[in-house]
Parts: sequence; structure tokens; C-alpha cells
Amino acid sequence: MTLALGLDVGGSTTRAVVVSASGSVLGSARGPGANPVVYGEAAVSTIAAAVRQAVADLRVEASVMGIAGGLGGFDGDFARMWASLGVPPPRLVSDVELAFVSGTASRTGSVLLAGTGAAASHVVDRVAVATADGHGWLLGDLGSGVWLGREAVRHLLTTIDQASSGGLLAARVLEGLFGEPRPMTRETASEAIHRVHAAPVPTLASLAPLVLAAAEHDPHAADILDRAAAHLQETLATVRPKDDDSPIVLAGGLLAQGSPLAARLPYPTITHAGDAARAAAWLALHDLSLDTPHPREVRT
Repeated sequence: MTLALGLDVGGSTTRAVVVSASGSVLGSARGPGANPVVYGEAAVSTIAAAVRQAVADLRVEASVMGIAGGLGGFDGDFARMWASLGVPPPRLVSDVELAFVSGTASRTGSVLLAGTGAAASHVVDRVAVATADGHGWLLGDLGSGVWLGREAVRHLLTTIDQASSGGLLAARVLEGLFGEPRPMTRETASEAIHRVHAAPVPTLASLAPLVLAAAEHDPHAADILDRAAAHLQETLATVRPKDDDSPIVLAGGLLAQGSPLAARLPYPTITHAGDAARAAAWLALHDLSLDTPHPREVRT
């Protein structure tokens, strides 16, 4: 039986699946974020643990890994890791390419991704031919989870600067940072600043759901989402040909079905990304010239 390994490596979560030529999932694992650009050498052991659990005693013949930013200069460490696990080194694809494949069987279209980071690509023959943003939290990722979290903390600090009693969003951000309500004081602001700077950058993305949840009742949260949507539209417009009617795949946790951020995007025809790890395994099976059904066509 021919088996392939698919890996979806993000800033918040790592997933691995082993899939047969019929589309059946025979092994799977989930772990913490393991993007080498963010986590450095620790990413190697995190990915190894997920692969080891998913593969177990199965024998895979091909693998594909979706990852933003490549291997971060740890190519040698990864090569030794694949050899130690007895797994063929994966073909690397970008996270946006993988998101597109997970959302549609079409070979051409566009993908807009907003999760921990944010990026858009136009895809031809399942390869991104033009990409915008995805530049990381310091230089870009506009409209991403980290961006939303940072804007939420900035709103909290502005509320304290203005000696305001604050609204729903500010109160929820305080509780999100400290795990309990806090007074709107300069001491609280100083401690909040310290906590944000001391935590890994992706931690800011954990505040993004608070913005989504507050948007219906808090105008400041709604404004943050409006600005995020405008950033994402501009990012997609940078790469998508004008008047193109090919599919648009929305990907990432912030653009899931029912998300108030996705609802702010004015595209008439969209689809949502599916299981990226299974999509990676599907690509690996295609690398073996197997006519495997698309993950959306396989009943689970």
C-alpha cells in the first residue's frame, strides 16, 4: 500500500498526517507551532515529534511540508532528522499554496490567508506565481492575528492614557493578558507592556479571538476588524489579476466560515480552506503520479 506524509507547519500549530492512495488517513498528530523562523532550532524537535507520532511503524514513500519562510537556515538539522526517522525529505511548499490546494481542486485561483500571519498569492498550476505580504510581524502581516492582537493592546494602552473607564474590548484584553480583571491604571499599563514584550510574538495572536468576539458590541473592536479587512483586500488586490473570476480561497483561523472578519470581505464567490495537512499528503501522492481523490471528495 502506497502511503504519503503531509505536514502543515504554522506559527501556532503543527499537524502531520499519513494518507493512503485512496485518501484514508492512517496516522495523525498535532503539536505546537514550529515555524523555524519564529522558534529556531526548537522547531526541528517539534516537527520530529509530530512526524514520529503520525508515522509510527508505517512506511511512507513521499512527503510534502507546507511552511512559511522555509527552513530558517536549519537545513542540515532537518536533513539529519528525516534520516533518523526513515522518512523521505519533504518537498517544501508555501503555506499559501497549501491553503489553496486544501480549498479547491482547481489548479488556478487566489488564496488569502489570515492566521498568526497574513499573506495572499495568485496560484497557477498549484504554484504561487505572485505573493504579497507574509513579511512577518515586524515588517508586515497586516490584518493577521498578531496584527489584531497588537491593535487590541494598543487600544487598551490608549484607553489608559486617556484615563477612560474603557469598554468591552479593553476589559477583555486586560483579562486576556492577566487572567483576571485589572484596574485601568498606569501600573497596569506598565505590566501589560512588560508581558507583551516578554512573551513570544505569536502570543499576541491569542488576543485576536477577543477582537472577533467583541466586534458586534464594541465600536473599537469593529474598527480594528474594518481596518484588518481593508489591509487584506489591498494585499489580495496586489497579486490577483483585475476582473479574474477564478476561485478565491480564504484560509487561516481568522477567515474561517462565520468569522466576522471574513464577512467584511466583499468577494461574491469564495471557498474556505480545508485540512492543510491532508492537502499536503495529497500533493505528495501526486508526486508519485497517483490519481488520488481530492481531500474534499473523500468522506471522513
